[in-house]
Amino acid sequence: MFRLKAFFELCVLVLVRRGSLFLVVNVLYFGFILVGALLAQVPGFVVVYELPTSTSVLDLSVHPLLLVAEIFLFNLVVSGLLLITLSGLMFFVLSFGVVLWRALLWGMLIAQLPSPQFFVVLPTFVLEGEAYVIAAVAGIVLGLSWLKPEWVFKGERLSRRQALSATFKEFIRLYVWVIFFLFVSAVVETVTLLSG
Repeated sequence: MFRLKAFFELCVLVLVRRGSLFLVVNVLYFGFILVGALLAQVPGFVVVYELPTSTSVLDLSVHPLLLVAEIFLFNLVVSGLLLITLSGLMFFVLSFGVVLWRALLWGMLIAQLPSPQFFVVLPTFVLEGEAYVIAAVAGIVLGLSWLKPEWVFKGERLSRRQALSATFKEFIRLYVWVIFFLFVSAVVETVTLLSG
């Protein structure tokens, strides 16, 4: 029990340590959603994406726990890990770009929703957004660790290999938050889909 508590304290400390980056990415993510929503309102601006209906994407006849697992695993593996975090490992700017592009698209999509539906999807939307922001922070830190270790670990004089190794530990601790937010989001989304 003590080890688990100490691990979660380390997860909090890593998020606090990267607090400035977390704040910047958070502000930009939700700001880009607003920009996307505003762009969708411009006369003559064409929104090329349509909102998928829940029945076209997910089989709602499956057991609710399987639906939670399906949503959670897709969001974690494909959206979070592959698209956002691992793209940043290749080049840190990619995490930033992918998460902001996603926010812009989400803004365009939610601008099409009537107000009652918007308020229904808002909790899922915010929880997933926070998970993707933290996934982007992990990707940016991973990418910078091998490119510019002195930016990630100021005053510590780590080699690229040492910095990358240290950031993999941070990556695991940051992904505890990603997993938490995406799991709660999947539960909320499942309840929303099945209740309405």
